[in-house]
Amino acid sequence: MARITASAKATVRERLLAAAARHFARDGLKSASVDAISLDAGFAKGTLYNYFPSKEHLFAEVLTEGCRRAIQRYSAAQQGGSVRERLTALAAADVTVVREDEGFQQVLVREALAFREETYPLIVEHLSPFLRTVEEILADGVRTKEIRHDRPDQELALMFMGILTLLYVQYWGSRGQWPDLDSIPELVVTTFLDGAAVR
Repeated sequence: MARITASAKATVRERLLAAAARHFARDGLKSASVDAISLDAGFAKGTLYNYFPSKEHLFAEVLTEGCRRAIQRYSAAQQGGSVRERLTALAAADVTVVREDEGFQQVLVREALAFREETYPLIVEHLSPFLRTVEEILADGVRTKEIRHDRPDQELALMFMGILTLLYVQYWGSRGQWPDLDSIPELVVTTFLDGAAVR
């Protein structure tokens, strides 16, 4: 029996992730069918379980792919700068991913805000590449005295992600009236760094 090469496995995995993103966007996490995802990717029913232990893990891996794309775009465009500039560039990279996979991102945000015990820890775990990037920027900001040092970087990164997520909810809820996607990067950074207090 022929063994599947690492390259072939990677191709199958990529096709499953792409099909899963489409199905989650259309049907939501709960209603998406594992068999339909496998068939849509061009494989037999059940193929998905050779690569992912559950539908929830597949969902989390689709999220990880989105995080990777955002970080790659940020890294490709980023040439240094202040904390404000770097956080704005990272949020802008995330907006490009949201724009490409808006249906899936809506499902992701809905799942995160609904707090289901079986999915929330997976979501936070698989957001870690994005959160680590925020933490690195903030840690640099602590060293340059742009960021307060009395709160852990991990907590501040989660707060940044929370503001970004809520702005996406407001964008969808207002049907783009306020804010529009292009204004979200500056708005999230201004809200996070400056708050609403009079200076």
